[in-house]
This record gives sequence, C-alpha cells and structure tokens, in this order.
Amino acid sequence: MKFYITIILLFLLPKVTWGQVDSIPLLKASLMIGEPTDLYPQSVFGHAYLRLQCPSARLDNSFSMESGDYEGFLDICTGNYPNRLAVIINDDYLKSFAKEGRIVKEYPLNLTQAEIQRLWKYLDEKSNSGESPYHDFFHHGCSQEIIRFLSENINGQIQYGDIAKNYRNTLFSLGIQTLPKSSWIRIPFSMLLCTDGTDRKISDAEKTAVPYIIPDLFADARIIDDSGISRPIFTHSGPIIYAPPTHHISHNGMPIYHWIITFLIIIIAASIIGLKYPWIGKATDVLIILLYSFIVIVLITINMISSLPTTSGWNWNFLIYNPIPLIVMIFGTHSSINRSNTYMLYALWISAFLSVIAIVGNHYITEQYILALTFTFRCLFKAITLKSKTLKIN
Repeated sequence: MKFYITIILLFLLPKVTWGQVDSIPLLKASLMIGEPTDLYPQSVFGHAYLRLQCPSARLDNSFSMESGDYEGFLDICTGNYPNRLAVIINDDYLKSFAKEGRIVKEYPLNLTQAEIQRLWKYLDEKSNSGESPYHDFFHHGCSQEIIRFLSENINGQIQYGDIAKNYRNTLFSLGIQTLPKSSWIRIPFSMLLCTDGTDRKISDAEKTAVPYIIPDLFADARIIDDSGISRPIFTHSGPIIYAPPTHHISHNGMPIYHWIITFLIIIIAASIIGLKYPWIGKATDVLIILLYSFIVIVLITINMISSLPTTSGWNWNFLIYNPIPLIVMIFGTHSSINRSNTYMLYALWISAFLSVIAIVGNHYITEQYILALTFTFRCLFKAITLKSKTLKIN
C-alpha cells in the first residue's frame, strides 16, 4: 500500500520535496557503530557498517567489511589483513555483538529512496564480486570504506562542518587520542604511526580512521546535491541503542603507563640490590636485553616488510630504540669498548630527546617514553657503576 501511495504522490505532486517523499518509510538506511572492545586487537577502534531495510520485502541486511584469514597481530601491523564486504542478516549480526557484550548504536541516514536503491544495488554487486581490499586501519579501514560507499552513491557530495576541525590533522594524533589509556595496543600503534608520512594534512573523510568518531564528524556535516540544495546526513532522530544483556566493560583497567612505571621501579630496585648481589644485576641485564631487543627487532622488521602507508617514512622511534646499547651490553664485556662512556652517551642522548619531545608535544605518548626511560636508567646506572669500578682500580 505504501508503495502505491508513493507512486500516486509522485504523479500528483510533481513539486514535492525529497523530505516529503522520504517521510513515507519504504527503504531505510542507517549507519551502525559497534562499540570498541579490548577482546580483539582489530576491534579496539570499534566497527562501522551499514544497515539497509526494505520492510515490505522483509529484508534487513547489514553490509560490513569482514576480515579474511590472517595469522595474528603481526599481519595487521604489516598490512596483510584482507577484508571483504559481507552481507549479514541484521538480527544475526546484532546477536554476535551481544555475545561479545558490545553496544551497537544505529544512526538513521537522511537519504532519498533513489540513493538507497543505488547504494543497495552497489553493495550487492560489490559483495558478489568477492573483491578483497587489504585493511590498514588508517586509509583502507571499515570507516573509510563506509564513507566511500556513501559518497559514491548519494546525489551530491558530503561537506563536513566545524566539528571535524576539532580532530587534529595527523594520523598519529587520531590513532592515539582515541585509544583508551588502558589499552596495550597504544604502544605498537604509536610506534607504527611515528613516521614522516603522518605529518601531512589529511582530509576530513580520512579522520574516520576511528569508527566511533564518525557520528561526531557527521553531526554537522551535510549532503550538498548537484543543484546546491543542502540537507543533513542524519535524520533528526537520535541514535537507537542496542544494549546487550551483559555489557563487557572495556578499557577500565589501570592505565598502561602505571604498569610501566611499576616496571621502572622494579628495575631501579633490582639495580640497587644488584650492587650487593651480582646475579640480580645480571638477571636485570638479561631482562632489559630481551625486552629491548624484542622492540628493536619488531620495529625494524615491520618497517622493512610492512605495506602500510604509515611505515613509508622515517620512524622517530629509531632515535630511541636502536641496536647501540644492545650491542654494547652483549659484546662490550669482551672488547676494548669503553662501555661506561657509551652507556653514558646513550643515556644522555635519550634523556635529551625525551625532554625535547615532551616540550614540543608532537608524536608524544606517555607510556612509550616511560618505557624508553627504563632503558635509559639502566644504561645510566651501568655507566656510573662501571666508572666507579674503574676509578677504584686506578
């Protein structure tokens, strides 16, 4: 019946506006935002997908970029994380979020019937094609794909408002400012993003690297059609919230830098006790070497083999995490290297770097540099103890 009423209106009211026609609920389109979770690394930013409904045909489908086969977090870091567009019955998809204890929010989109039809056909064809783009979280993630799907199927273009200006214009700041301080993912992501490539200006659309900021960006954004008529992206109704029976509370633990400060205190205590019990000092060195070498190897490996755009330039972490103190610790005992001076120079260099980066504030993440401070302290401590031993011998 509603379909026939719409047809009659289109013939009898040729001057009717898109708003009046679309007030008859036939096809519906919504932006869906899944809550972030610390259950899975790939879900720490949340998830964005589209919901399209045709009540008369009893169709209610979710169109979501779903991950293919990957072996773990290293695949995510290197860009070897295939995604393809999947069509899932919406009720089934909401149940999967509910099992994970994740809230989903639905934002009805202010699209015309023709736009929803075009979007639906486009997404069906794309899902049937089996195309599998590779996910890089920052330029080719679920957020960017959803925005692209909308942009290519609306009558006009999306114009962002003032809210988009509140988000800083580097991928580093986007990736870090939106990650909860209790998430361990902050450290590897901050290392991946510390490159020259992230210092460029990025578009407002690219700021959708994090799914759950899309509603903010869209709040004052508008669709400007080819005739210059403007309309909001969202309908005037607020989001519909799907709350699971048991809500998994993510990211409510102790901030990561508190754990690293605790680790720093342990290293300081072990270093002091090691003066009396040498085996404790040696065990402390082994622990530091293992942790430091792990960071150095992972950092170098990722920057050599990763296809992510964020690893294409110089990585500032190389100034902190480099093989020099590692080489000195391992080989210095059996060589003529003046280990005391080498340790001291490294400790002073990193201290100066940390001071500058704290003042400038660019590419700064507290927990990452507290971790660097741990290595710096151990090098400084060894420099002083080695120097004192040399003075006693002389």
